Amino acid sequence: MEMWIGDLLVDASPPEKPKFKAPLLLIHGLWNAAGCWQRWATHFSNLGWECWAINFRGRFEEKRHQILKQLDFPRCAEDIKRVIRSSPFPPVVMAHNFGGLVAQKAAEEEKISALVLVSTLPPRQVQMATPRPLRLLRLKYSPLIFFRRPFRLEERDFRRTWLASVSQEEQLDVLRRMIPESSYLIREFFDRHAEFHPDRVHCPVLVVGGGEDPVAPVGSLGELAQSLGGDLKVYPGHGHWMLGEGGGEAIARDIHRWIVQKLGDKIFLAEFAGEG
Repeated sequence: MEMWIGDLLVDASPPEKPKFKAPLLLIHGLWNAAGCWQRWATHFSNLGWECWAINFRGRFEEKRHQILKQLDFPRCAEDIKRVIRSSPFPPVVMAHNFGGLVAQKAAEEEKISALVLVSTLPPRQVQMATPRPLRLLRLKYSPLIFFRRPFRLEERDFRRTWLASVSQEEQLDVLRRMIPESSYLIREFFDRHAEFHPDRVHCPVLVVGGGEDPVAPVGSLGELAQSLGGDLKVYPGHGHWMLGEGGGEAIARDIHRWIVQKLGDKIFLAEFAGEG
């Protein structure tokens, strides 16, 4: 169901039987909106989590193009920080793709219970070579980035990077839901210029990724986990779009178990304490 947190539209998935004090905040990546989390939100709500899938701006307003022409990384981070502050208990934050960069920045300045980063590249301060597929995309789309125009990747580019390990049927569904994206956010994803302070993230961190991901390869996932003092889970055979690939329920259960093991009874509602 839809709900508003301030002036942001959120897709909420309430559990039939709530078990946790904290909501699970889900943050999408580039060219997408909150709906990309639908499958995983269903899995997590079945486990007792109240899920809030956040929409960045430019997804729900009438004058979306005008908003996307101005939407930048600091505005996205500030919006997520406001959502975190609105939670009655420090939330668990899970983010995919570019959303992981925003989540890291918010986690530096706000109190959260845990941070789960899915298919996320580390910030530039972590020394690593940019994956070749991203270097090629950066070169191809540099004119659109330079002129600050919101745009979408061509379908063939999105298929062979984001959707390389996804079934044809799921590819069509994702492509139908693709939206133009802010060139400021796209440039930040490619170049990762924002300043980060990993030492300011004080919650448990889990980095999750696919063994066949061309966008956020295993090496970069390991560097990110190490920089944040977090744990790493890599799923062989999975690519960048883990949210829509087969086996998603098993991955969600793994993440759920990790959260419960790390946080213990303090995350449970009173009647469920002792299940951690």
